[in-house]
Amino acid sequence: MKRKSKVKLEHHLLKGILPALEEIAEVEGVKKVIPGRIYASDSRGFEIKVVRETLTGLKLLAKSDGSVQEIFLVVDKTDRGRVRGEIEKISEKWKKS
Repeated sequence: MKRKSKVKLEHHLLKGILPALEEIAEVEGVKKVIPGRIYASDSRGFEIKVVRETLTGLKLLAKSDGSVQEIFLVVDKTDRGRVRGEIEKISEKWKKS
């Protein structure tokens, strides 16, 4: 039986972000990846970074050529430091200038 994705696909996504979100969803301790609002910006390239902790996990910002999207992760409090480190490694791999 195929496992259900941890990435919620209810909202629009920045172009090209889904593979990065699927990789983040596979990090041990990440229970759910919830894409949020998309805002216009003057950003260039592609970048994902952790901006803060939330009550239920972590908030990320994904930037891609003129847009920024909020990404929320559901992560247990005890796993947040480790998950943050793993996301930083993943974001370096996906970073584009």
